[in-house]
Amino acid sequence: MLKRLIQWIKRFFQRFLGGKARPTPESKAVQITSAPPLSDTDLEFLFTELLEGVHQARGQTWAQKWLNNLEHRVNTERWLSWLQGFGERLLATQNPHNELAARLVQLGELNIGPVGDLAYNIGMQLLTRHQGEPIWEYDGPDTVGQTAPEPAIAASTQSEEFPDAEYQTITLEQLLVLLQQDENLRQQIAQQLSLETDDPQLIIQTLVHQAQMEEQSSVTED
Repeated sequence: MLKRLIQWIKRFFQRFLGGKARPTPESKAVQITSAPPLSDTDLEFLFTELLEGVHQARGQTWAQKWLNNLEHRVNTERWLSWLQGFGERLLATQNPHNELAARLVQLGELNIGPVGDLAYNIGMQLLTRHQGEPIWEYDGPDTVGQTAPEPAIAASTQSEEFPDAEYQTITLEQLLVLLQQDENLRQQIAQQLSLETDDPQLIIQTLVHQAQMEEQSSVTED
């Protein structure tokens, strides 16, 4: 498998670089043959490299330069056509693709033009399509201004509204993205945490701190 992967990469870069005939001693004329068009597989490989660079926080300048360096082989129109199909294939599957979605959103936030804008839209669709109603989005009878129900009833209601099968596991990075994009979600979580601000970073820090305190308390009780 590794040998086949190496061979594929070699063939890819041969196609990517294109063929240029070196001048022979008898003639200094240079014959240039046009490089074959990049396939969808080639574009996916290149786009994955772009997302990896963005994930490593190389920044807007690096991403824009990366696209510019490929302009002679892949123009903006070609990128958009391929990316549209790529996004449709992702959305057609049942897999969450949360990590990939977060990177697409991260690319879009760099403001590098149409390619980044489309990537952002696809990423947000992936992040929100299976969002459901996480427990911190519950907007039931226990909101501010209403009479708080009995503890036993509240626990029962919460159990009925949010069975274990609907719980989702997301990373802190993905939660941060959701908080940055959803003002209503920020306000509800901040309210439940008794915070005076809905700053996403502060919400994340508070959640982490409470989780650590609960873990320490559990260890102490054991």
